[in-house]
Amino acid sequence: MSKVFYDLLKEREKDLVDKLYDSINDNQPDTFLKLAGKPHTEMYKGQLGKLIHLLESFLAGESVDQDILDWGTRVSEDKVRQGLSLSQSIKHFLVIRDVLWDEIISIAENNGQMTREEELKIGKVINGFIDDLILIFSTSYTGMANKRLKAQQAMIDEISTPVISIVDGVAVLPIIGDIDTHRARVLREHTLRETNRQKVDCLILDLSGVFIVDTMVAQELFKIINSLKLTGVDVNLTGMRPELAHSVVSLGISFDNVKMYNNLEQALKAFGVVRK
Repeated sequence: MSKVFYDLLKEREKDLVDKLYDSINDNQPDTFLKLAGKPHTEMYKGQLGKLIHLLESFLAGESVDQDILDWGTRVSEDKVRQGLSLSQSIKHFLVIRDVLWDEIISIAENNGQMTREEELKIGKVINGFIDDLILIFSTSYTGMANKRLKAQQAMIDEISTPVISIVDGVAVLPIIGDIDTHRARVLREHTLRETNRQKVDCLILDLSGVFIVDTMVAQELFKIINSLKLTGVDVNLTGMRPELAHSVVSLGISFDNVKMYNNLEQALKAFGVVRK
């Protein structure tokens, strides 16, 4: 590998970091706003500086596979936290590649000590280096993003299945929106856990917010009610729409042992919860 390019790269580290930073800003001004502010600026310049050091070690023939993996992982975590998309982040690497190629061309033209063959060879090495970084970064970014998405989904599931304590031993579970297989499973697990934790003897299941009904919804509701009964919880239903009632009858599902109320207010009054 050309010693001329290696030496000039080390000499121009700080200038090169600034050039990389400015080039990314010029090419992606919209996403770069996410990096605004001195703490983010210093952090990102530090990451770029580390990147140049890794490239220098790579050009020198040193083994930097683990260091590259560590760098890609840390940077991907930062990009996920900053809210940059994967495509926006990868564009940063493409800008970095262009800037490094500009450096090769500039050194070759101004220094005169690099042959055309050396120039192309260095360019090929840089391309391979950036390609490896993109692959490592993309894999890590996707893993981090999926992990964050799962955590957000778990939070949404928790919020969308609230078991609300009304009076001692009595609670309400309002079900709002569609019920699919995933939500039905979460609903059952969360309800069993919360009724046990809150020592609920009677649960009022309010269905007035369920607008789309089919046989699957009716079956899942039956499973939830039976599961609760097995744990000793008395289940009461309110707000059952005609469409859901029709599905229940069509399936031959029996709610004979479940008390029904027209609405939540009626059910609460039956348990002595009245407005004073």
